[in-house]
Amino acid sequence: MSEEMTVRNDAVPEMLPQYKKTALLIGTYVMVMFVLRYIAVVVINLTDAALTDKVSYETGYIIKLSLSGLFLQILPSVIGAFMFGYLGKNGRGLKCLYTIPRSSTRAIGNFSAVYGFAQMFNLLTIIITYIFTSNADLSRKLNTVTKSAGAGMTGAWFMFFMLVVIAPVFEEFIFRGVILNALKPYGNGLSIFVSGILFGIYHGNFQQCFYTAAAGIALSYIANVTGSIFPTTVIHAIMNSLGGIMLLFMNTDAVQTYVLNGNEEAIPDSEMIWVALYGIFMVSLLIFILVGFIAAIMKIRRMKRFRTPKVWGEVTNGKKVSMLVLTVPAVISALMIIDIYGGFSETWFANMLRGTVQ
Repeated sequence: MSEEMTVRNDAVPEMLPQYKKTALLIGTYVMVMFVLRYIAVVVINLTDAALTDKVSYETGYIIKLSLSGLFLQILPSVIGAFMFGYLGKNGRGLKCLYTIPRSSTRAIGNFSAVYGFAQMFNLLTIIITYIFTSNADLSRKLNTVTKSAGAGMTGAWFMFFMLVVIAPVFEEFIFRGVILNALKPYGNGLSIFVSGILFGIYHGNFQQCFYTAAAGIALSYIANVTGSIFPTTVIHAIMNSLGGIMLLFMNTDAVQTYVLNGNEEAIPDSEMIWVALYGIFMVSLLIFILVGFIAAIMKIRRMKRFRTPKVWGEVTNGKKVSMLVLTVPAVISALMIIDIYGGFSETWFANMLRGTVQ
């Protein structure tokens, strides 16, 4: 028996109480993240009401995006950094998460496989949503991109910045930095799947949940293998940039008229170049997704040949997960998730703000 295995087995009795503390800490952190989401809804709705008829739609859009980034990404990252000991008087610092591994280029090269793997779940979600809802406008089900059409080019470029810079930096810290590394001592598979699934749930809507969970699992695997969130931050930024480019196209008058209204005749000939470029981009993207999905399948098949070392294998992953989700903060978080996905509190608050609640 190796020295490493001896140390690990000797430490087993001490791991259970430590894991319970970690489970409670993660449950509390997830609860805090969703409380901040509720606060964001209140603040953004109040801001929207206060700005009505005072600023342009584009300016209001940028302000609301900024508030969303503050409450959903920046504040959770700062709070997580303190809760999990990365900042503070005796903090270990953030450098340990952002070391550039020697395999970073190879890791980033997995972008196409991660993107293809995730987008296949996206396409499945779109198809299922299309089949089981009465709204037959498939273009409006393409995640949240079409919802941002009409924000204007300034708003679209600001959204591009949020997607390509703010979201990757802070979301990778939260999920591949804080949560993944907190669970890693108790099992590779546990840390990868829990952090990935929480990443999907965090997005707060069914249209994004499944493909972001798939992307989260793939990114968590890469972060686990490389020991760094630098490659995953880069991959995340590239993935979001493709959605950002689509958003920029959707905020041109020609593409809006063509995609959202289906009125090709109303588009001047001089503007048809945008429609053509949009078409080329979308076809190229679909081909890239297919190629990436094939690459993902090939990589998954190769991964099956290797068994990752078991960590704390004496306790099953099922028991670990049950201890993780049955803490009081985790149960409260689950209730909040149900409410957020159902939109109950958000609808009630919006109605109250408009004075329609009896």
